[in-house]
Amino acid sequence: GGVGKTTLARKVYDDIYMEHHFYVRAWITVSQMHQHRGMLLGILRCFSLVNDYTYLKSTEQLAEQVYRSLKGRRYLIAMDDVWDTTAWDVVKRSFPDDKNGSRVILTSRLANVGIYASSGSPPHYMRCLSVDRSLKLFNLKVFGRENCPLELEKATKQIVGKCQGLPLAL
Repeated sequence: GGVGKTTLARKVYDDIYMEHHFYVRAWITVSQMHQHRGMLLGILRCFSLVNDYTYLKSTEQLAEQVYRSLKGRRYLIAMDDVWDTTAWDVVKRSFPDDKNGSRVILTSRLANVGIYASSGSPPHYMRCLSVDRSLKLFNLKVFGRENCPLELEKATKQIVGKCQGLPLAL
């Protein structure tokens, strides 16, 4: 946790090119206690009008509504913080494969989840920052520039060392 998976996925998702390239986009946070119904409603909230009637539908009807809403359209779905393969299994059938360049971004701290959900291309593994990059990030956040004042250099290096290259800790 804290290595920057969500930050990277969000930067890709929010990129102006992505907004223009994909007709439909949806971002859901799955987490450990995912619910099939909640994931489907989260997706629908991102690109269609959800009304009181929508909440009365069964899980199967919601899955069908997601499928119909995506069918024939180029979509980008981001599923953030996926903890197990069942979360992927329960929603993947709602994502039509029309061979039109649609994509699903999935973030997980568990390699087996990324491998399981992969469509043939290998997952992207995040790494901790090097000491130099950690120092630059820390200094930018704290001092607004890449270098810290000389009198704080020793303390800065100690703080950065304790963060072990995790951007969120920095």
